[in-house]
Amino acid sequence: MRSHVVGVALLVGCLVAAEAHAGVFRLRRMVVVGDSLLAGFGSGGFVGVGRPGQVDSAPAFVARRAHVRLPLPSIGKPGVPPPLAIVDDDANGRLGRGEVRRTRDGLGFRTDPDRRVRNLAVPGEDIRSLSRKIDTQSIAGRLVSGNVEGRDVLKFLILGLPLRSESVSQLSRARDLHPSFVLVWIGNNDVLEMATGTDPGAVTITAAEFGERFHALLDALADTHAGMAVANLPDPTAIAALRRAAGDVTSCRHADGTTEPVATDDLLSIDLDPAHLPTPPCSEVLDAGERAAIRATVSGFNAEIATAITDTERRRGVTIAPVDVFTTFDRLGVTGVDVNGDGTPDLTTRYLGGIFSLDGIHPTRTGNAILANAFIEAIDGRFGERIPSVNVARVAAHDPLAHSAFRPVGEVPFGLIGDSEGNDLQAFFTKTFTRIGDHVGDLRTRLEDLFNIF
Repeated sequence: MRSHVVGVALLVGCLVAAEAHAGVFRLRRMVVVGDSLLAGFGSGGFVGVGRPGQVDSAPAFVARRAHVRLPLPSIGKPGVPPPLAIVDDDANGRLGRGEVRRTRDGLGFRTDPDRRVRNLAVPGEDIRSLSRKIDTQSIAGRLVSGNVEGRDVLKFLILGLPLRSESVSQLSRARDLHPSFVLVWIGNNDVLEMATGTDPGAVTITAAEFGERFHALLDALADTHAGMAVANLPDPTAIAALRRAAGDVTSCRHADGTTEPVATDDLLSIDLDPAHLPTPPCSEVLDAGERAAIRATVSGFNAEIATAITDTERRRGVTIAPVDVFTTFDRLGVTGVDVNGDGTPDLTTRYLGGIFSLDGIHPTRTGNAILANAFIEAIDGRFGERIPSVNVARVAAHDPLAHSAFRPVGEVPFGLIGDSEGNDLQAFFTKTFTRIGDHVGDLRTRLEDLFNIF
C-alpha cells in the first residue's frame, strides 16, 4: 500500500514538473520580424555568442521562458561586423578617447547554413526594406565576385540560407513559415538618425506613409492567422550614444560664425570629433526644443502603430498584444532598475549603465532581458498566458557590461569610438554596411566551399 502511495505521488510530481516545463503552445512556432533590436545586434556587431550575442536577444529570452525553440541564424566569430570592445590603452582604468573600438577584422559566417531559422530580424531594416525582396542566388554570386553591398550581405546571411531559388524578404519568409505567433518590432531605423545625426529633420518617411506601410505589414501577417505581439518605438534621444554637454561644451557655433549658449542638459554624440571642441557646430547639439520635436515625431509614428493594431484586429479577427516600449524606456530613463533592492538604481540608461551596449544604441544582455519582460508582460496580459518573467538581477550578475569597472562617474569623453571615421554613430547602419562591404572577400571561400557551383 505504501509503495502504491509513493508511486502515485511520484507520478503526480512528474506530471506537475512536466506541465511546469511544457512549452507554451501558442508560441510553439514563434517567428520574429524586425530590425537589429530583435536580431541580437549589440556593441556595434552581430555574432551568435558575444557580449551581447544573438543568443542574448529579447526573442531568445522569450523563447527560453516559454520553453519553445527559436532557431537563430547564428553568426560565427568574429561577427558581421565584429563587435566593439574596451581597450584601456593607458591602463588607468578609465574610458579615454578612442578606447572603445574593434579589436578584430574580417567577417564571420553562418555556423549552420542549413538551419531553417525563425528569427528573421535583419539589422538595419526599416519599414520600407522589410518587405523588399532579395534574389538570393544573385547575391550569392555577387558575394563571390566581391561586388555586393553590405546591406544585402546581412539580409542574405539571415534570410537567404539555406539557398533557395526564389527571392525572399522578411515578410515573405514569415508567411512561408506558417507561424503560430509573431513578434514584430520595426520602425526604429526610420527615426534613429534624428538622434544619432542630432537632426530632428532626419526622417525620410512621413507618419502617414509609415502608417500605411505598417497597416500593410500587419495585414499581410494576419494572413497566417497567428497571434502577434507588436512593439512601438522608444524615444531615440534617450540612447546612451548621446551625452549631456555637462559644462564640457558651453557654446556652439553657427555657419555664419555666430555663437550661442549650450545648456548643461543639451545632448551631443559621444563620438563627436574632439577637433570640434570646445565650440562645436550648433548642428551637433540637440537642445530641449529639438528633443521635444523628435519626441513628437516618434509619438506620431506610435499613434500610427496603435491604429494599425486596432484596425487589423477589427478587420482580420487576429489578436494582437501591443508592447509599449516607449513607456518602458521612458521609465528606465527616469528610475533605472534597482536589482538588489537597496533603493539605488544599479542599472541606468547612461553609457555603461548596464542597459545599453558599447555602441550606445543597442541593448546589453541585461537590456534585452528587460525588453523580453516587456514582451512577456504584454503576451501574458493579452492572451492569458503565464510565461514567467526573466530574472533581470540574475542576468545582470553575469553580464560584464552591467557592472563594468569602466562605468564613468560623469559623462564619457567625446571621440569615444576609436576606429571611427568622423562620427560613426551618425548614419549608423550606413557605415556598418560599408564596413561589411569592405571585408566581403572573407566570405568568398565559405560560399565556394558551401555551394561548389561558382
